[in-house]
Amino acid sequence: MKKVLSKLPIIFVILILMGTIYVGVGKKHIEDRMWDYLEQENYSETDIHTIKVKHSFMNVILSYNEWIIEVVYEDEPTSQYIYTIRDGKIVESGVSGTTDKDDLKH
Repeated sequence: MKKVLSKLPIIFVILILMGTIYVGVGKKHIEDRMWDYLEQENYSETDIHTIKVKHSFMNVILSYNEWIIEVVYEDEPTSQYIYTIRDGKIVESGVSGTTDKDDLKH
């Protein structure tokens, strides 16, 4: 029993490292896919202010979307367009911010 307990910290550290690597590599991959998606939608790098990719292990447990992608366009700096990965495809999920719904451009 003591041998198992003495190995728990090592197992815990390995799990944390694996999770960190998974999220780090995944964020870069999802960001690259988002840029490809935006290029297909006829946007260029100058049209995009920021892209932020977020991951949540809790969302996976609760059967929500694992990856959240927030895109801020240059011509609408006060609005965040939310995208996610569903069935392997990037889909728009919503918009948040201070722009009126009637004035949204994307």
